[in-house]
Amino acid sequence: MTERHGKIPEWYNKDSKNYDAFNENTDNSRTTNSTIEKILKQHKVKTVLDLTCGTGSQVFWLAKHGYQMTGSDISPGMLNVAKRKAKKEKINVPFLLGDMRTIKVGTFDAALTIFNAVGHLTKAGFEKTMRNVCANLHDGGIYVFDIFNRSYLTHDNNITKLSIEWIRIVGDIKLREIQHSIIDYKGLLVSYTTNYEQKSSGKLKASKSVGTLQTYTAKELQEMLVRNGFKVLGQYAMDGSKFLEKETERILTVAKK
Repeated sequence: MTERHGKIPEWYNKDSKNYDAFNENTDNSRTTNSTIEKILKQHKVKTVLDLTCGTGSQVFWLAKHGYQMTGSDISPGMLNVAKRKAKKEKINVPFLLGDMRTIKVGTFDAALTIFNAVGHLTKAGFEKTMRNVCANLHDGGIYVFDIFNRSYLTHDNNITKLSIEWIRIVGDIKLREIQHSIIDYKGLLVSYTTNYEQKSSGKLKASKSVGTLQTYTAKELQEMLVRNGFKVLGQYAMDGSKFLEKETERILTVAKK
């Protein structure tokens, strides 16, 4: 199945039950969440709106560190997983169904869209999201997001470093994911994924999908943010270290309303 760019992929709903097996409880996830928490602490943030919360990685991490969290996502499947986790862990966080481009929740000290979430949008859709984020922030509030760095992906053979082959076991189900990606001259990243699932000694199930993510250069992001009501405070690698144009895979950007 091929997803039209600008449309949130349906597999976020279909495969939501397996999402955490490949994305949560990893060094990458812990590093990202720790870096975000340090940024929020530096800016004396208390209230946070996660506009693309998914199954709640940032929400739960930050709630446990004392932040007042609100989660929102366009995928009912991902939200259902987050709500079950919140109930199990006895964490009281509101989870709302909504589109990052349009949802109005209130005003917060900070807003997040993490793990390349804005890459699913067209460039026009991302700028619309920036304006909507601005509307959900207090004056002086900050917006923290990440996205793939086009300058890195198009340098040498760096695009091949995105190739993955993962195997996970969840209960009595064995999962395997194989993915490779290409990037076109407009910076659109196209990923081809094959998923395998087998329960105990049952029949092996296989499915294929094609997904897209828009990528950006650091300068392009700066220009877009300024056009839409923000001042860029800094751009970093995901561990908070210095951003290097051709060496940093994902750009973590911090901007102020």
